[in-house]
Amino acid sequence: MRAERKGAGLNTAAATLAEPRLSRSDQLQPALLLAAIGVGLALGRVAPGISDTAGAAVSVGVFTLITLVMINVNPRNVATTFARKRFLAAAVGLNFVVNPLVAWGLGAAFLGGHPALRIGLILFLVTPCIGWYLIFTELAGGDTELGVGLLGINVVLQIALLPLYLAVFVGDSGTIALSTILESVGLYLALPALVAGVIRHQWSSRGRVAEDEQQRWRVSALKTGSLAAVIVAMFASQSETLFDDVGAIRHLIVPMVLFFAFTFVMALLVAHRLGLPHDQAALLVFTTTSRNSEASLAIAATAFASPLVALTVAIGPVIELPLLVLMARTLRQRAPAPGG
Repeated sequence: MRAERKGAGLNTAAATLAEPRLSRSDQLQPALLLAAIGVGLALGRVAPGISDTAGAAVSVGVFTLITLVMINVNPRNVATTFARKRFLAAAVGLNFVVNPLVAWGLGAAFLGGHPALRIGLILFLVTPCIGWYLIFTELAGGDTELGVGLLGINVVLQIALLPLYLAVFVGDSGTIALSTILESVGLYLALPALVAGVIRHQWSSRGRVAEDEQQRWRVSALKTGSLAAVIVAMFASQSETLFDDVGAIRHLIVPMVLFFAFTFVMALLVAHRLGLPHDQAALLVFTTTSRNSEASLAIAATAFASPLVALTVAIGPVIELPLLVLMARTLRQRAPAPGG
């Protein structure tokens, strides 16, 4: 009996070690982002002369942030995700076909008279987030291991499709040239991916798993800190614009809430139609609804002249966060009982 208990304990421990875990910094990320917005606004208010310095810090911070995000994308996890064909087809179809069309439609319907806000809304909604959907997937009892593999696929597709989305959905505004979009994609997405690949190769060549695990947690902490710093710098550099145009920002609430409501219901319907188990259904919901993409933030902060574009992308999480928390609680209540 004792040997059986010992064996069961070892199996439980092994399963725990094998399961991807979120670092403390990742778990705290939503609250830190909200705090960063407040700090940035306060800093810009008490020190207006900081705007130029903060604006330069945004570009440096975005490059650093994207590099850190891509370091944790393991190609081996991506390969295993392709075995879940039904789930992968649903996730890619919703994220990269349905959602961009919904984003464009909401922008045209609600923000036709506010071109900068419309572009910012499309940028915020057109691509899935790179990371924090795992937080809410875990809270809802979803499959975080599959979510880690999906992360790499999302990154690659965003780099490939963002120029196309902007050319199709934003190009008609005449505010930005395709060459500018491609330059930003190369500098703030492709180049960080190359740097991250080199770093990841150096770590893997050491062959020390424990050290690699420690490095992954350090990278997660640095990533969260870098994202918070970018948000602080962005809001500090543009606080005057934001306070001068608060009325325009209010126009974002209705289309964003409609987007999250639609995508939540759509993901549940697709998951039910495909017969996905609860853990995959929860992951599908949050990879479909979570937006907060560092890739979109990079383009918004570097490729557009109007500060309202970047501010819209940065403000999005303020509206998104409470809705994701509500979704996680709803799905958690729907989760089957352990052993059921």
